[in-house]
Amino acid sequence: MKKIYSILMIFLFAFVSCDEPVVLDLDEVESQLVVEAVLTNDYNALIVSLSHSQNFYSEPDFERLSSASIRVTSDKGFYEQLKINENKVYYSIDLTPVENDEYTLTIETPEKTFSVSENMPPIVPIKKVEFVPNPFSGADSLNAFVLVDDTPGKNNFFRLFVQKIGVSKRVEYYLIDDSFGKDAVISMPVYYRNFSPGDTVVVELWHLSESTYKFFTTLNDNINGSFNSIAPGNPVSNMPPGIMGNFSVYSSDIDTIIVPERFSEIDQN
Repeated sequence: MKKIYSILMIFLFAFVSCDEPVVLDLDEVESQLVVEAVLTNDYNALIVSLSHSQNFYSEPDFERLSSASIRVTSDKGFYEQLKINENKVYYSIDLTPVENDEYTLTIETPEKTFSVSENMPPIVPIKKVEFVPNPFSGADSLNAFVLVDDTPGKNNFFRLFVQKIGVSKRVEYYLIDDSFGKDAVISMPVYYRNFSPGDTVVVELWHLSESTYKFFTTLNDNINGSFNSIAPGNPVSNMPPGIMGNFSVYSSDIDTIIVPERFSEIDQN
C-alpha cells in the first residue's frame, strides 16, 4: 500500500508541476526599423508608416516614428516629398500610379538612408463570376468561382477578397499565381464561404508585384502554421538587410454583384 501511495504522489507532483509558467530565456535583440508601405491604384495611392521592432517580453509600444524624410520617384521623372498626417502616417498627394512604371521609395531617418524600387502591375479585370451549388449543402448554398484572363507573357500573382454584404468582414483571402491557367483563363474557387440567391457580393482582385506576393505568402504561412510546422521567421521582404517590413505594390479591380435566383446566369463584363 505504501508503494502505491508513493507512486500516486509522484504522478500528482508531475501533474501539478505542468501548470507552472515557463519563461523562455530569450536573448535581447537590437531594435530594427519596421516599414509598412503600400502603393496601389486606390485613392490613397501611397502610404508609409514607420516603427521599431521590440523584444518578446517588452511592453507593447505602437508609437509610429515621425522624424523621417520620405520621397517617391519614378523612372519617368515623377518626384514627390511625402506629407505626414496627425496619425504619423506619411502619404502622397500628387501620385497617380501608371502601370508598368517603376517607383522608388527613399526613406531617410536619423540613423540610415535607403531606397526600395518596385514596378506597378497593370489592373487585371475580373472577367466573370460564377456561382455553383455546394455539393455538400444543396442548391441554396453556392460557391463562387472568380475567372480572370491571365496577362500573357509574364508571371502574374493575385490576392482575392470575396465579401458578402451584411456579414462581418473576415481577414480571409485567397493567394494564387498563374501556374494553372498561364496566358489563358485562371479560375479562383472560393470554397470557404457560401452564398445564396439575393446576396450582394463584393469581389476585389489585387494584381501583385512578385515580391509583394512572396511577402504575403510567407506571412500567411507564419500565421497559419500548424503545431508540426517549422518555427516562424520573418516574411520574405524587399527591404534591405537590417530593415523589417515591406514595400507592397498592387493594382486592384472591384465588382459588386447581386446573386440572381438563377445563379447560372451570372456573367460579368
